[in-house]
Amino acid sequence: MIRAFMVFLLCLLLAGCGMKDIDKRFYVVAMGIDWSGNPEKPFRVSIRLAITSAKVESGSSKTQIQTIDAPSIAEGVRHLKSFVDKELDFGHCRIFVMGKSLFDHNDPSSMSWFARRRDIQAVSYVGVGDPDALSVLKVTPKSERYPGNALTLTFGNEGSESPYTVTTYFFDLTRRHFEKGLDPVLPIIRGKESTYEIDRVLIMGKRRPHFILDPEETMVFNMTARQFPKSELKMPYGKKRIVLTVNQIRSKMNVSKDDIPKVTLNVMITGILEESPPFVLEKDWQGIERKLGERFSRQVERLLYKIRDSGTDPYGFGLHYLATYFGDEQDYKHWESVYPQVEFKVNTRVKISGPGVVR
Repeated sequence: MIRAFMVFLLCLLLAGCGMKDIDKRFYVVAMGIDWSGNPEKPFRVSIRLAITSAKVESGSSKTQIQTIDAPSIAEGVRHLKSFVDKELDFGHCRIFVMGKSLFDHNDPSSMSWFARRRDIQAVSYVGVGDPDALSVLKVTPKSERYPGNALTLTFGNEGSESPYTVTTYFFDLTRRHFEKGLDPVLPIIRGKESTYEIDRVLIMGKRRPHFILDPEETMVFNMTARQFPKSELKMPYGKKRIVLTVNQIRSKMNVSKDDIPKVTLNVMITGILEESPPFVLEKDWQGIERKLGERFSRQVERLLYKIRDSGTDPYGFGLHYLATYFGDEQDYKHWESVYPQVEFKVNTRVKISGPGVVR
């Protein structure tokens, strides 16, 4: 009798499965947040939903987009559930796009919804939609095999690997937002007919307006801050041009502990000549290496001073300063006060392996 009663009690503790079948779920493959223009409902929440299909080939992806204006992101998502007949599932959502105007009107901390949701992956990709996130979600590339695949391949470096494209993960965005001496960096995504154009970067200042790099500056930043290979160095040579394909790049920074610190950035680049006039290496191999290095050093220094004058620090010079000299709050305040006067010195060493397969 006692055994039967114990079995009955154990049965009361059992719970049924709360997971809904796959045919009763809508997979969200991309999400966009825009500024609506209405102070009472400032967030325009848009989601791109995948429509399952047995046919998997280029151009066969089918999606539908739902959008709503809401006082907060959480309320918007909850309201969007009434627009569809299935449960929204964010487990496969790897792309989050923030509208460009959102950074002018809202505090980024108001978007903490992403960090609180347990079904939002920390390795999701984050970008800025130009002019807005909704226009980016509406783009359907003809090469897309299944919904959301195009942007995932681009940012994951599984497909295209471009030095003009900067990848930002959600966990890195969160870390940079709260870390002292390190500012967030986000790629700018622009929809262009049936494809995406991703060749610019937005730098988010914690206390200052955001700052945008052009494509050439984005490539230089990607090479020096992210040590991204598969890029290029180029310079005019007479009436023609010399283009060096970068196979390997290494950079190392050093911040002095002077009253006004000086930042030294040492860069080592190895590559092959992808395009050049005939017999140019036989004439002046070491001279070309030196000129390429000096030209790249000037490019990097111009970029560093431009970033410094904007009041942002995507390289993490301030964090490196604190970590090197065991700085406390007082040291960080000193760094902030002298950062507008910090000087930069870039030393670049270029090594040309050869002219490729041409002899």
